[in-house]
Amino acid sequence: MKRFLYFIFLTAALCSCEKLPTGPDDIPDTSYQPRTEIGKMVAKASSVGHIYADTTFMIAMGVDETDLHIQTSVGKVEHIFMLRIDLTTPGLKMKVGMPYDLDSYVIGNRQTPSDMIEYVDKPGQRVVAVVNADFWDTSNGKIRGPIHRNGRVLKDTFVYSSRLSDQAISFFGFDYDGTPVIRDTVTYRKMAGDMKDLTGSGVIVLQNGEVPGDFSAYSVNRHPRNVVGYSEDGKTLYFMIVDGRQALWSDGMLYWEMGEIMKSLGCSWATNLDGGGSAQLVIRHPSAQLYQLRNRASDGAQRPVVNTWMVTVNEP
Repeated sequence: MKRFLYFIFLTAALCSCEKLPTGPDDIPDTSYQPRTEIGKMVAKASSVGHIYADTTFMIAMGVDETDLHIQTSVGKVEHIFMLRIDLTTPGLKMKVGMPYDLDSYVIGNRQTPSDMIEYVDKPGQRVVAVVNADFWDTSNGKIRGPIHRNGRVLKDTFVYSSRLSDQAISFFGFDYDGTPVIRDTVTYRKMAGDMKDLTGSGVIVLQNGEVPGDFSAYSVNRHPRNVVGYSEDGKTLYFMIVDGRQALWSDGMLYWEMGEIMKSLGCSWATNLDGGGSAQLVIRHPSAQLYQLRNRASDGAQRPVVNTWMVTVNEP
C-alpha cells in the first residue's frame, strides 16, 4: 500500500512540473530590463534580441566584470563574460603572458592561464585577470602571429594557412605610449617598431567604429569566442568571452554579432582572439581571494595555451 501511495504521489508531482525547455524558442520571454551600465549598452546592439540577466562586480581598481545571459536577434542562447579595463588606472598594466614567464618563444610550450599566473603574481605585480591570446597550430604548438613582450620581439612573423583563414590576419597590442592598437598584417610591417607589447589575432570584427559588411571568407559556424576591443579614445579596453558548443547554455557567436556588441560598447576597433576550448577568462575573485575560471570552457576545464593577456595591478 505504501509503495502504491508513493507511486501516485510521484506521478502527480511529475505531472505538475512545467515542461523543460528543449531549445531557444522554448525559453519564455520576460519583462526583465538590464540593470548594469554594460547590460544597457549591449541591449542596444542589433545582434541582441533580449537580455535575461546581467551582473557587474569589481575585480580590482579599474577592472570589472559583467556577466550576461542573452538571446541573440536570431534566437540563439548565449552566456557572455565581459571584462572592462580602465587603462588610465594608476599601477594597472597589461602584460603578455608566456608559459613559465619566459622571455623567449619556445615552440610547443603551453600552460593553463592559472599556471601562468603562478610564475607572474608577486608583490607590486598582482595578477587580477587573464584571457587567452593568439591562435596556434595544435599539431605542433607553433604560434600563428608575432609576439612583442615589454619591448622585446620574440617573434615577428605570421603563419597563415588558407585552410584556417580566420587566423594570423591581424594583431592586437600596445605602443610605447600605452595606446591600444588593432590592425591587419600589412600594417604590422609598418608599425612593428612602435609596438611594445603585442600578439597576433584573427578576424577584425570592428573597424573605425563600423562592422565590416562581409565575413563570407571566414567560418560561418558558431563557436566559443574571445574578442578584444577598445574605445575611440584608447582609454577603455574590453575582452568579451562567449561560451559555445553547449546546448541550452550557450551556442557561440558569429563575427558580425560580436562586432555589433563591441560597437554598442563604444569601441572603435575589435578583433577575434583564439576561441574554441581556448576561450577562457580567469580572474582573482574579489571575495573568495582565489583564482577562478569564470566561463564554462568548452573543454570542461582550463586548456593549456601558448600565450595570454594579463591584467596586473600594483598591490602588496
